[in-house]
Amino acid sequence: MGHEPVTGRLEYLRALTRNRPGKPAANENHYCETIAFLAEHAYPAAHLSRASRLAMRNGTTGAGELLANGLITEDAYYRTLADHAGRKFIAPEDIAEILKGDPQPIGEALSSATAWCRLTDGTVHPVAAPSPDAPVITQNLIARRGGKDMRIALTVPSVLRKAAIARLRDTLGEEAGFRLANEMPAASAKHGASAWHGFALAVMLLVAATGLFVAPATAVVTIHVLVSLFFLANIALRLAATFGFRREGPTPLARFENAERPVYSVVVALYREASVAHDLVASLKSLNWPRLKLEIKLVCEEDDRRTLAELENQKLDNRFEIVRVPRLGPRTKPKALNYALPLCSGAFVTLFDAEDRPHPDQIEEAWQTFRRSQSRIAALQAPLVIANPRRNWIAGLFHIEYAAQFRGLLPFLTRLGLPVPLGGTSTHFRRAALEHCGAWDPHNVTEDADLGFRLWRAGFRIGTISRPTLEDAPTDASIWLRQRTRWIKGWIQTWIVNTRLGALRPRRMPLAGVLIMHTLLAGTVICSLLFPLTLALIAGVAVWTAFTGEIPLALRWLTAIDLANIALAFGVHAALGLRAVEPAERWRTVRVLPMLPVYWLLMSVAGWRALLQYFRNPFLWEKTPHAPHDPNGVKHRF
Repeated sequence: MGHEPVTGRLEYLRALTRNRPGKPAANENHYCETIAFLAEHAYPAAHLSRASRLAMRNGTTGAGELLANGLITEDAYYRTLADHAGRKFIAPEDIAEILKGDPQPIGEALSSATAWCRLTDGTVHPVAAPSPDAPVITQNLIARRGGKDMRIALTVPSVLRKAAIARLRDTLGEEAGFRLANEMPAASAKHGASAWHGFALAVMLLVAATGLFVAPATAVVTIHVLVSLFFLANIALRLAATFGFRREGPTPLARFENAERPVYSVVVALYREASVAHDLVASLKSLNWPRLKLEIKLVCEEDDRRTLAELENQKLDNRFEIVRVPRLGPRTKPKALNYALPLCSGAFVTLFDAEDRPHPDQIEEAWQTFRRSQSRIAALQAPLVIANPRRNWIAGLFHIEYAAQFRGLLPFLTRLGLPVPLGGTSTHFRRAALEHCGAWDPHNVTEDADLGFRLWRAGFRIGTISRPTLEDAPTDASIWLRQRTRWIKGWIQTWIVNTRLGALRPRRMPLAGVLIMHTLLAGTVICSLLFPLTLALIAGVAVWTAFTGEIPLALRWLTAIDLANIALAFGVHAALGLRAVEPAERWRTVRVLPMLPVYWLLMSVAGWRALLQYFRNPFLWEKTPHAPHDPNGVKHRF
């Protein structure tokens, strides 16, 4: 059947939906214009007064407040509006699809309030779904009653949005999975190592082989010393962070009117998380932010039926939207985040994981920090605190590691304007900066660290905030091993991306920052790979000495270097961790520190798994399963 995608009638309504005054006007009854008509349909005056007051206080509209606070359903509001305006109402279940019209940018197509729709009876009808935050719509729909545009029926905005997402599904999936690789190939892990990497590796192997043939003892000591520099660089960095550590309390918050607060977008990527859905929703509902200005996207793979079913069973209010990600491109968390980003309307975006319990005031602190910071501050990292450190020694050492990372090392780096490997959760972004850098790399399995370095290379800087997010550490060695394998594999990917020829040119980047970036990336990988070899060398020398009583000079030097590295590494790691954990937890921290060598050996196993996996299956995302929150775990202190 033929149809007319764009007409004067639709353009008229589109123009109305784009006209969004800053504050709603009140009528003679002191009701917001978007809800005043409800008084003529026996709607409770108390609800109208309350919604109008909230609208004035929050800089929103009465209709939006009624819907956000559950005082009216979307269906009831738009049915009544259609009846009052003398228009036909089309029920959501009667709309089969949105028909394609003139090409539109994705953002405009998703937010359009008008469309030609094919109905379930086969007819085609122009449909409008005016946003509740466009007060002028109500006036004009009623004022033009009986006019030539009366063909246009009304429906609810959510059904048009769902239909638009369904029509753009493949486009959104393609953009989410491959846009960075296509538009910024040098920044994507999809393309792997380059010819330059092969050439550099061949030269290093040739030089090493020549040295071993000409002067084996000297060559072995030289190679060992050069590799040990990565250990020493990491030790020096963490030693500086230990001496520069500052224990700070929660940042004081100023008082602002809700009308000044912007829309804030929260994105949570979920996969096989049915067991924690209830806890997650409860945690997100506790966030302190105006309801109408908080949008929460729960992003699930479309075939994850259990998680989707569990989310549907939760009492989700208008802040929540369930986003279904199609099976296009790599099945990774960053691909899911990229898919959800165009569906967000906030100027600021933050991420949480399924098991997270963010501090209720974390968004408030992040927004106030952005507000008083320069625009080059692109992201803010909240500290991650392990809520179950007492479960066993793995969780205890994970707790120390996170404390050292998020309360010690990262704040130290951000104060100096140095690059920061972001965490995969509780990171707050200026959306403009995020999009400028190409958002997340769907082919990098440690997309957080990669994005932190990419933002820094683009001239942006990272900051930190004080209000934390609680999350649970893995307590099973096999689960911990899979998670750590994915992390180290992602650091390998990120290191390769940042050692491509174009990336090696410092441009306007400080040399110190470039060195720190490669120290963090290379140091993490090399230390995890070579730690067991170092232990093997020390054990071999000890056996040699026991049987012969003599140690060759070269082995004596190597053993001294390795022993110094291990002693310093253990000491610095323990010192930074002890300074960073809460004072009340220090005694428990000391009790698990003797297991640190075993923990590092497990990390070495993860490192070798990651190296093999990088060549066999570089984009495999090994899922970390989560359990419901431990009721006896750590709680927010302030």
